[in-house]
Amino acid sequence: MKIQSKYLLLGLLAVSLASCNGGYSGYGGYGGYYNPKGNQNSYGTQASYATPDEHYTPDVVENPFVEVKDGSRTSNVSLTSTSFAYTTVRESINDGSLYYAKNNARIEEMLNYFSYGYVNDTDDALVTKLELDTCPWNNEHYLASVVVKAKPAITQNVKNNIVILVDKSGSMSSIFSLVKTSLHTLVDNLGNDDVVSIVSYASSGKIECEGLTGKDKSRLNRVVDGLKASGSTYGEDGIEKAYEMAYKYFIEGGNNRVVLLTDGDFNVGKVSGTELTTLIKQKASDGVYLTCCGYRSHDNNTLYTLADNGNGNAYYIDCELEAEKVFEEELGKSLYVVAKDAKCQVEFSDDVVSYRLLGYETRQMSDEEFDDKNKDAGEIMSDHTTVALYELELKTETPEGFFFKTTLRYKDPTSEANKEVINTKAELSVSRRADFDFAGYIAEYTLALTESQFKGDSSFNHLLERMNDEYINDKYRDDFKSLVSNTKELVNNY
Repeated sequence: MKIQSKYLLLGLLAVSLASCNGGYSGYGGYGGYYNPKGNQNSYGTQASYATPDEHYTPDVVENPFVEVKDGSRTSNVSLTSTSFAYTTVRESINDGSLYYAKNNARIEEMLNYFSYGYVNDTDDALVTKLELDTCPWNNEHYLASVVVKAKPAITQNVKNNIVILVDKSGSMSSIFSLVKTSLHTLVDNLGNDDVVSIVSYASSGKIECEGLTGKDKSRLNRVVDGLKASGSTYGEDGIEKAYEMAYKYFIEGGNNRVVLLTDGDFNVGKVSGTELTTLIKQKASDGVYLTCCGYRSHDNNTLYTLADNGNGNAYYIDCELEAEKVFEEELGKSLYVVAKDAKCQVEFSDDVVSYRLLGYETRQMSDEEFDDKNKDAGEIMSDHTTVALYELELKTETPEGFFFKTTLRYKDPTSEANKEVINTKAELSVSRRADFDFAGYIAEYTLALTESQFKGDSSFNHLLERMNDEYINDKYRDDFKSLVSNTKELVNNY
């Protein structure tokens, strides 16, 4: 796949942003944040925020503050490149559903959605960049940023074996035009040497074409044009045929990947999450990874879990802007895993009174798991930026040693050699970076949206007053500013 430019042509901007405002009817369903006050629902809000349906997912308990004096001075997380939450939240807001927006607002995935100006110019696949400054929603606290920046992959000699697996069941009919737009974008950005097969499934699985190359774009696009949505969802048969193609055209030393496009509604065949997870995990261990692209996904849990166990990313495609972002700008990078089982430990000194990890509720690890070299953790893709934020209460602004130390561990995806990178933060940041402030905006938006008990002074008005052109410098950040405005308007209408 060709290396893509960082931004699309400016001429596409107006059309793409307009397509996002309309949205597609959808359901949330991956996680949420629990309000322990025990109000009418898990956020203490009124029923006018909409009611759940059968796709509702149990809440995730929000991380508390942890006091260092109690001996709990380490925080461990499995890292991820997934940005699933942001587009799910955006679609829910555009559809007027605060309930589903709240229950999909996972801070770590919201942060992962955006590009930042951090650079990895070292020989290490991953490096950390640490920042510490005042907290924007609590002026008595501080915000610590732990940024993990991946090195761009050298891809000239790496060949791709891509199997596109398309759900063309009847439940996809209302958004199938967006699926086709996505596929055409993917095909048009294939490299000449990429090996491509297309498998579809509805009432049964079907091999639409196999073993073509990126030179066969016209034929591949004709196959895409001929796809029609109807029938039930025999996901099991489609998955088995897709992996059959992946093994048939397997490239030793190359990138072998299944790219699944679906609404996640596996209603015929192996519907058990455990069975699907076992299957996908086994294929990943054989060297065939999985990327999941959800459209109006009824079951975000399934897609997220499958991608996580398939050593791949999960995307949520809600509009043309997102289809272009994923299939033109990001998919080429996401084919290249630069670090396996990536995890980070943050150790706080006695100069920190307490700390709270924002997000990562389902991705935390014990000290024993962090030290276990065989423990499965996250995969980080080429050139990706992963951000973890901590809210801190400090004893002093001038520590005797350091405020916190990070230990980053991962495996080389080729040699399986264990790598470690250690960094420390011993002072407040000399000057605030625009990227640091923007990450704070995303976190504050999520705290306000979910009505977190830790939101402090977070509000949509507070955000809109502070955002300016220095921080909103590309169309995706501009889209975020529009999301804040739309959310504010939606909240005010209730």
